[in-house]
Amino acid sequence: MAVTLNAPVINAASNAQGLAALNQDLALGCSNTALGIAKAGILKRKLLGARPCTGFSSRHLSPARLPVKCGSSFYSDGNLAEDSIQDDENYINSTVLEAVEVKSGADGFMITMRDGRHIKCEHNNADGGHLPDYAPQPAIVLKMDDDSNLLLPIIVLELPCAMLMEAVRNIQVARPTVYNVMKDMIELMGYQPKLVRITKRVHEAYFARLYLAKDENGTQKICSLDVRPSDAINLAVRCQVPIQVNKQLAYCDGVRIVKEAMRLPLKGFKGLSLDRPESGTCTEAEEFVLVRSMMVAAVEERYNDAARLRDQLSKFRSSKKRQQEA
Repeated sequence: MAVTLNAPVINAASNAQGLAALNQDLALGCSNTALGIAKAGILKRKLLGARPCTGFSSRHLSPARLPVKCGSSFYSDGNLAEDSIQDDENYINSTVLEAVEVKSGADGFMITMRDGRHIKCEHNNADGGHLPDYAPQPAIVLKMDDDSNLLLPIIVLELPCAMLMEAVRNIQVARPTVYNVMKDMIELMGYQPKLVRITKRVHEAYFARLYLAKDENGTQKICSLDVRPSDAINLAVRCQVPIQVNKQLAYCDGVRIVKEAMRLPLKGFKGLSLDRPESGTCTEAEEFVLVRSMMVAAVEERYNDAARLRDQLSKFRSSKKRQQEA
């Protein structure tokens, strides 16, 4: 199936005018160099419609596996957009698993849990083909709450994954994280988080939306914000709002558990005896106790005790030397 890309059309005249204005700004310069560079970057983005990548998916799928259409609505400046929470029948509630990384190799697709367990999975879509091998990657794994029990792994950076585990396990940190600050800012502006949705995948990037509600004149206004899945899920856990996944996305990109959680055996471990205290008395420990007691007595100015312990230490060392020479 062909992939259609409906990007903004830029005619030659407008493009030439914009580039001329850009070159003029660069030639004239500004008293503040940083301002000039920032302005040039803004003009370039407006002309070319560039949009940064929102993240990487855990699925190395070709566009033919899932019909994908890229429309001009994908080009967003990140501002709030008026929206409504609809299409509930097209989304599934999900739960965050305590997973830390995923990998694909000769043993199949493996999910590593926080407690060290390993879960072997396979692609839910029979037409999905074989996943290419790749090294372990930090990931966020969502479990569908319907009867399918599908898992949706999303490869993310290591820091958002670690911060999510802190939020899931309610670990208190010394200083507020960026997600705590974002949560406080949303509340200070009078908005209330309602839910998070993983909406689509474009090539290798997943998209998510954060839905916010605000009361205005007795009516509730719903707004949505385009965010990265890792940020959206971190906010959802901290705000305790539902996380929903598009059904088609879950069924096409999801994986199924084919083997129960297990702990992989340690390679090369033959059950050798580990270091352990020997039975009986330890002469080194006795000598250490005498030395320590003598030093403490000297510091506390108990000189008679220190002299007595010194004599005991001398006799102990003499006896120890005779035993070694015997």
